[in-house]
Parts: sequence; structure tokens; C-alpha cells
Amino acid sequence: MILNISDSTFKRIMKNEDFYLPIRWDGNSFSNTLELLFNKYINQLELLSEQKENNMYISTNLTDIKKVCGLLVKSVNDYLNGFPSKSYATFNKVMNIIMRNPLQIYFKSIMEQFDSPSVQDKLKLFRVVCVEDNKPYDRERIFHTPYNLRAKVSTCRYSIAGYPSLYLGTSLKLCSEEVNMDLHRTFALASVFKLERVFEYTNIKIKVIELGVKPQDFVETKQTNQINNRKLSHNLLDSPDIKSDYLLWYPLIAACSYIRINKKDPFAAEYIIPQLLMQWVRSEMSSMVEKECKQLIGIRYFSCASEKASDMGFNYVFPTSGKQKTAEHPYCSVLSKSFRMSKPVYVHEYENISACQDFLETINEFDFI
Repeated sequence: MILNISDSTFKRIMKNEDFYLPIRWDGNSFSNTLELLFNKYINQLELLSEQKENNMYISTNLTDIKKVCGLLVKSVNDYLNGFPSKSYATFNKVMNIIMRNPLQIYFKSIMEQFDSPSVQDKLKLFRVVCVEDNKPYDRERIFHTPYNLRAKVSTCRYSIAGYPSLYLGTSLKLCSEEVNMDLHRTFALASVFKLERVFEYTNIKIKVIELGVKPQDFVETKQTNQINNRKLSHNLLDSPDIKSDYLLWYPLIAACSYIRINKKDPFAAEYIIPQLLMQWVRSEMSSMVEKECKQLIGIRYFSCASEKASDMGFNYVFPTSGKQKTAEHPYCSVLSKSFRMSKPVYVHEYENISACQDFLETINEFDFI
């Protein structure tokens, strides 16, 4: 069933605070919580579609949206019932539907490399790592957890326990918020990262799946988003195609965007769908390897550590490939060629986090691990 709604109707749905992200829930039944949200979402689409207005119309496939919602709930239930493989098989059906209309996948082909001296790559990503002492560290310490220390990798939103991934953020404040850093009580290292975009060197194609768009982004002003450090292209958000795709992708983005109730608990229902998505990403990276090159797929998303953190910028997560750089260096062979980084500095040696970021942004010396 193809549903046609007006642009003003679309914005009315996006203004509904019941659909705002991230979501704080009561911790009772996650599958029921998800199902209630999706039922309300579908009801709003059906109800508001009946209000005919003389306006630009947005077409979306309501049948596909209903399928996605139902499959996501079923996937969560399968997982909670102790069938993780069945849960993934169900989730894979979700991706088969929504990937027919990808929201935004940024593909860096050989024609899009920023290898010209006249072109400045403005994307700077930061990483903060807490350490237990105050000694000098090299670049390896701020990279992903090495494979030989995977026992120290706890469960994260987009990665399971024991499997290292590289988490980065567009601001140092956001990274500090994610690791609960106390500037006055914590020893923390910080570095700035830059993607190595010269395809001839890396032989790696990079894709980033976009999960960083909130419903409120479609109704807030450009100035508001810039103040919140989430600089989205409003020309892009005004596109009827993007709005149509977002209606289909919203259930997945919402299912990945619940604030974790208690980080001390060993299991987080809030992480079921994000971790299944990362499993799908890893599967895609393995199955779509081309003879001439490798592929790296990441995810861009807004923080769900808190409502405040969700407006501090964007997080990026890149999974490790499982292959080591060398026998002596237990780091991902793909990620180690995809990122250059600065030497780490101690955050506490600066007046505040902003001062540390200001310094990192002046650095021009980047190198691989």
C-alpha cells in the first residue's frame, strides 16, 4: 500500500514528541515498549494521511513500514527467548526491506577522494580513552582494543562483548560524556583522527550508514542544529525522497536509540537491535569484498548516553575486520590503514575540555599506528 501524505502532515508527525529520539523508557518490557511505539507511529501515519491538503506530497510504502515494525519486535522477542540466531535471521529481513531505499549511505569512491592539496578534509573525529596512570603512551593505546585483550571488551551499543570496534565522535565533549570522564579525577588520553581517503594507498572503499537523524531535525531550525553541534544539511532534509526514506527507516533508528537504564547490568535490551545491525554490517563487509579492494562500513549515529549528549554531535563506530595488521601487531588490518591519528595528549593538562579540543584541532602531524 502506497501512502501519500503532505509535507505539512509529515512535519506534524515529526513534531509529535512521542516519536522524539533518544527515548527514555521505564525498563519493564522492551518488546512491549517497542510495539507500543510502532503501533502509535503506524496509527499516526494512517490517521494523518486522511487529511488532504494542497501541498507537496510524500509517497511511502506503508506495507513495508508495517513489516519492518513487526519484524523488529519479533527479532527482539526471538532474542529475549534465547534464540539469537533466529533473531538475526528475522533482523536480516528488516535490512532486506529498508536497504532498497537507503536513507543516506555515504560512499567514498575513487572519484571522491580528498587527496588534492587544494581540498581540505573537514571531518575530524576524536577519541577519549581512560587510563589508570600518568605515563607516556603512543598512538596504539588510543586505537581500538587489541585483539589479544578482547577479554577486556565489554558490551557496547553497537558491539558485543569480546569484539573490538573503533568508536569516534565529532567533539571531545561528546567523547568525554560517553566515557563518563571526570576532568579532575580521571586520567584520560585524547587524539584526533582523520580518515585516510587516498584509495590508491588504502585499497579500501568506505561506506557510512546514516542513523544520525532525529524526527525533530526536520522541524528544528538550521541555527538550532548548529548550536547543538549537529550540523545537518537542511537542503538534504527538505528533499521529499529523504523524507520518504526516513519514514521507512524511523523504526530501525528508534529501536537503536533507547537510553540505557543501568550501565552496571551485564545485559542491555536496549542494545539488541544495534548489535544485530553491527552483525549485519560485519556480514556485508565479508560478503561484499571485491577482488580489487576491501570494504569498510561504519555507522553514524547520535549519542544515546543522555538527551544532552544526543545534541553534542555525532558518534561513528567502525567494526574491526578480525584480521591482524601483522603477527606482531594485534590490530585490525583494515582500520589501521583507514585512519591516521595524532599523538595522544592528557586532557587534564588543559584548562578544560574545549581547550584540549582547540589544541588538537591545530595539529597537523598525523600518522598510522
